[in-house]
Amino acid sequence: MMKKTLSLVSIVLITGLVCLTSCEKGNLGDGSQFFATMEQCANQHDKTVLNGSVLNWTFSDQVLIYGTAGSALYIAQPQNPATNAVFNNVSGHSGEAPYYAIYPADIATATNAVILPATQVTEDGSLTGYPMYAESTDNHLSFKNLCGLLKLHLTKSNTSISSIVITANSEINGNYNVNYNNGNPTLSYVSDGSNSTTLTCSTAQSIDNGADFYIYLPAGNYSSLSIAITNGQGMTCTKSSNEGTTFNVYRSQYTAIAFSENDLLFVAEEPELEGALSGLFTVNANGDQVRFSQGNLQYRASTNTWRFAEHQYDYVGTQIADGDGYYGGTVNGSDNHNISSTYSGWIDLFGWGTSGWNSGANCYQPWSISISESDYWTGGSRSNSLTGAYAEADWAWHNAMYNGAIAAHQWRTLTQSEWYYLLYSRTDASDKCGTGNINGVGGLIIMPDSWIMSSNYPFNPGFSEYDVNNWPDWSHNNYTLSQWEQMEAMGAVFLPAAGSRNGTNVGSVGLYSYYWTSTSTTDGEPFIMDFSSGGLDASSVASRYCGFSVRPVRDEE
Repeated sequence: MMKKTLSLVSIVLITGLVCLTSCEKGNLGDGSQFFATMEQCANQHDKTVLNGSVLNWTFSDQVLIYGTAGSALYIAQPQNPATNAVFNNVSGHSGEAPYYAIYPADIATATNAVILPATQVTEDGSLTGYPMYAESTDNHLSFKNLCGLLKLHLTKSNTSISSIVITANSEINGNYNVNYNNGNPTLSYVSDGSNSTTLTCSTAQSIDNGADFYIYLPAGNYSSLSIAITNGQGMTCTKSSNEGTTFNVYRSQYTAIAFSENDLLFVAEEPELEGALSGLFTVNANGDQVRFSQGNLQYRASTNTWRFAEHQYDYVGTQIADGDGYYGGTVNGSDNHNISSTYSGWIDLFGWGTSGWNSGANCYQPWSISISESDYWTGGSRSNSLTGAYAEADWAWHNAMYNGAIAAHQWRTLTQSEWYYLLYSRTDASDKCGTGNINGVGGLIIMPDSWIMSSNYPFNPGFSEYDVNNWPDWSHNNYTLSQWEQMEAMGAVFLPAAGSRNGTNVGSVGLYSYYWTSTSTTDGEPFIMDFSSGGLDASSVASRYCGFSVRPVRDEE
């Protein structure tokens, strides 16, 4: 039963799988062979195989098999029926049992580890490379399915499909460990994944008379799911699960979803702003708006690379004590304390105007650590801001961001007056700003112009009361990562309390935060926007040699 709404409805568990396509055939290796069968999906109730959706081996399917001697590549020769196959050695030598086998070979990373790709490919209605796994004490392998499937049935006249993007509330690709679990394998997420997977059609597939599309996902219960369908003309139709419903994916089964003619409304997609968040923020009385970058600015000297942090709540350093004071501790191999011209880690606390552009200041490189104020005078004068003739000294304006723009002059740093207007003067400004924490990371939360208070997305504006026995107190708003993803989708911005740097000493991490503006006072003192869990100030000034955070914005055209 289909409702004519923009929601996923009538989710029905059915059984069956699709045929696998093949890889290029290679020459036989050492002559060793394995004999393989594959698991079929059975109906959830009567355990019968669904006709027409049988999983088969195809000529040249390749598996990687691990044994006592290492790993070896094997190629399929399907038998009759094609649910069976003989696998002949192509290269390498697996040695003796026990054996651990992974299909397709290119997703194997270890005996019990795989990487699920972020992009899947369909050819003529068949899904390539549906992941399977087997363990055995001899050369007979019984492959088990590692994932479940979505089966999307789409129908619309005069329409072809080029890609489908599935977005969930948790990771659905990346590195996973495999637990064989007595023939009922499970996947456990490890790292380097995302919550979005794309199915790409090798050629645009017509849905004039209806067509099926299969996408594999790790088994699990997803609290939200979005399906973005792109047609051959580049227009998109997006469907989202109903709020409060759970979307269940089961191993070795598929979930069937059908969208008919009236359910699919394709619209032109807005140009993607890579690295930009969705929320719009008014920054002056003229009504000009900006979008914030996806995270704080980061830099790696060894490759001269600028980027945005992957998440809004990410920052480089933690605070640890030594005999002489406090400095930044290592997080994921990066540390502001190790700032240098050759450092291969990431830093995210910068001196004033240290974009790498020679402004005439003695210190203009992002790794500068001098604690002399005059070394950072842009153009050799303390009266210059990072605007106008000296705009290139703005970290964000001068540099290309590898995950935000392929060219310079796409991003910039807010001026002091823009920060002030955003935080104090725009409509309902006081209702759109407050402190809180995201999965335990403290910082400042700022809501976009369009924000409307809702019980579905609770937000407490303002700050925590000062308590000497409980400081800092970021509990004014508390969000899990899942809750924050929903807030972020509504346009919310988060600035983490990343601390500050003085030379190579890093302090106040998790306690206070300081964000540069691009302008200074008439006396030449640069403005900052700083905050703690108890309040904020958009009119503070600071010394140019301090290492502070930078959060770029992009002007809305």
